[in-house]
Amino acid sequence: MKTKIILFVSWLFFSLLLGVIPVSAENLPAGRTIPKLPKTADDPLLSQGRVYPFWGPVCQRYTYSVIYSDKQGTPPEYVQIYFNGKMLDMEKADPSASDYAKGVKYIYKNVPNKFGSNFYYFEASNGLGKARESIIDSPDNGPVLFDSAFKNNEVVLIDPLSKESPGKTIWRYDLGEEWVGGVMLSDDGQYLAVQTSNHVYLFQTNSDKPLWIYKSAVQGPVGGDVKGGVAISADGSRIFAALSGRALMFKKESNQPIWEYNIGNNGGNAYAVDITKNGQFAAIAMAGEESNTESNVLILLDNQGKKLWQYHSSGNWHDVSFSADGSFIAGSTGCPDRRGYVFSKDSSQPIIISDPLSRESPVDEARLSADGNLIAFGAESGFGAVILMNRNSKQIVWKYDTPQKKSVRTLAITPDGQYIGCGTFGGDILIFNKDSSQPIEKLNINSTIGAFDIADDGSFFATGSTDKKVRLFQKGESAAKEEITLKEYVGELDISADKKFIAAGTSGSVYFFDTIIDLNNARIFPCDNIIEPKPEAETFNGPEIENNQLIKQDGPIQDNKPERQSIFWPLLISLVTVAVFAALTIIYWLVCRLKNKPVNKIILAVLSLTGLAALGLCVIFSFQKEKLNRPINQNQAACGNDLCEPDAGESKTSCPEDCGLAQ
Repeated sequence: MKTKIILFVSWLFFSLLLGVIPVSAENLPAGRTIPKLPKTADDPLLSQGRVYPFWGPVCQRYTYSVIYSDKQGTPPEYVQIYFNGKMLDMEKADPSASDYAKGVKYIYKNVPNKFGSNFYYFEASNGLGKARESIIDSPDNGPVLFDSAFKNNEVVLIDPLSKESPGKTIWRYDLGEEWVGGVMLSDDGQYLAVQTSNHVYLFQTNSDKPLWIYKSAVQGPVGGDVKGGVAISADGSRIFAALSGRALMFKKESNQPIWEYNIGNNGGNAYAVDITKNGQFAAIAMAGEESNTESNVLILLDNQGKKLWQYHSSGNWHDVSFSADGSFIAGSTGCPDRRGYVFSKDSSQPIIISDPLSRESPVDEARLSADGNLIAFGAESGFGAVILMNRNSKQIVWKYDTPQKKSVRTLAITPDGQYIGCGTFGGDILIFNKDSSQPIEKLNINSTIGAFDIADDGSFFATGSTDKKVRLFQKGESAAKEEITLKEYVGELDISADKKFIAAGTSGSVYFFDTIIDLNNARIFPCDNIIEPKPEAETFNGPEIENNQLIKQDGPIQDNKPERQSIFWPLLISLVTVAVFAALTIIYWLVCRLKNKPVNKIILAVLSLTGLAALGLCVIFSFQKEKLNRPINQNQAACGNDLCEPDAGESKTSCPEDCGLAQ
């Protein structure tokens, strides 16, 4: 999966701060556009390029790997990694491997001793042609290095309008090491949906105990930049999420999806999802491969999970957003496309395809007003900007370049389109009126902003940032009215439409390193003790995952359904019993009539009553079908139902399956 994290800005940022411009074999700096290779019929193939772990601390061993294959079985002349401007030879993971037609894995290991960016891609030649991997126009970046282990993630519910204490924390729910990929409140503030690395949660806001928890059958690695996301209908009756290669639709009553869409079949994964307020339509913004027309697609689904249409782009789809009634859909793409789009739900042909909104950076954010007439886009990295477009005129209304062109990776628009707000990686908070590109409010905090939302009436707004704080601002005030400290970086945030609640979630956004570390004074660590990560093979449970992307699947994905009580055999036995005793009763009565013998009323009664009893069992089984066919552990206090229930005697010791994640 092509993870385009930092493009031109990364080169510019690190070059300016470090005073170093690394030079590649093509005499181009790391992070910049690199000319594509000419394709020939004799080219080998490079696949599954990655770095493992994808994120972590300095002084840990990171392994870059790629699989070389050749249709003629020709061995490579070289397999190299472009690493921060240098071409370095790679070695076989297994020195004895030689089946080049099937594929041979090559690796390069590195132990970083300071914070910073590491740009890489892979290149190989078989003597006739060349191939590359982990590059579109510019190299991939990884690992992302943090100064936190992210073992204390949480979701927090906040009361922004509390009379006794504005910004009062209502409850917290611990999530351990799993990053939060999305939080969303229903419009009436009654329900909160949360998506993490491997789980989906549904809460009623009046309790810190989940109504239910869904655990993904495919356990991917924690971290990565493809979040998946979660969305909830206005009344909370439908919850839509993307997780580990699948899009899932739930009812609020059950953790069992009412339908599933296998994103992995499209060769990619999801950056974002959305659902209409009435729950009738859902959309998926997919990442993938530029050359694969079944990935890098925006997908529209109906309320039964049927795909209505999809639209392919050359770049990953970073965001998707519905208008209030679902008539219009906005989306935005990454490199090399870098555009904003608007669709009608009735057609896969865009109403608007903008010109590229940045030169070498993704357009990460897309938001629609309730009527779909105004669309706000947010651009990233070195070309940071907020762009407002009009659907009717199909023109840009205005564009605002952010201070120092810092990334806009969090953006909001009020339903009436009156106010547009965003946060930047430079700590800027910008609020606009739709009629002007000049901010009506321009604030700054000393932290990278990873989350932002504005109340539907524009009366207040909130930010989440890398200093682990949620800040609450009232309209027109220059300082935060309240600050709430969380345990890790705040990467997700949502304000309910009724303004009663703010939900915030923590994660180690792979983009946060942009400004949290002063690289002018980057410390060099001695790395006397090198951290050895868990073996890569032990990180995954299920189909092979690449940076949270399903990349290989042998056979169908198994459903995430607990063992069920089947009624088939009891019902069949009951039906057969009814038939047998009915036949015996009829035969006995006919024999008596043919032989002119009196019918023994006792025997006839026994046969009839036994047959009626069997018939009664059939009726009971039929009417109890839903109850008997539900998951055994659903809504029961039992170990294995994904709910930690101390009142039923469950604890981390007695039931680690349920209580190991959160208690």
